Amino acid sequence: MRGSSLELPADFDEYGWEVEAKGWFSQARIIASGVRYQINFYDQARLGQEIQDELARGRALCEPNLVIVPSVTRAHMEAAAEELVRSGEVHSLVAEP
Repeated sequence: MRGSSLELPADFDEYGWEVEAKGWFSQARIIASGVRYQINFYDQARLGQEIQDELARGRALCEPNLVIVPSVTRAHMEAAAEELVRSGEVHSLVAEP
C-alpha cells in the first residue's frame, strides 16, 4: 500500500480478539494519498444480524464505507485495505471532512 496505510488504535492488539468475536469494527481508517476514510468492517454473520435487526424495526440499513471481510482481524482488514487501494475502489469511499 504505497502512499497509503490502515490506521488502527494503538492498543488494538490488546482487544483484537474481542473485535473478531463481535464481528464488526468502526474505528479503522484508511489513509490514501493524504485522504482519510473511516471504515466500518463487518463479517458476514454480523452483517446479516444487523440487516435482520434493522428490517425488523422497519428501517433500512445504511452504513457508510462498509467493508465486508471473512473475519474482523488485523490481517483481513489490512488485506481489504490493500485491495481497496490497489483496485482504486478507495476513491469510491466517503472521505472524512
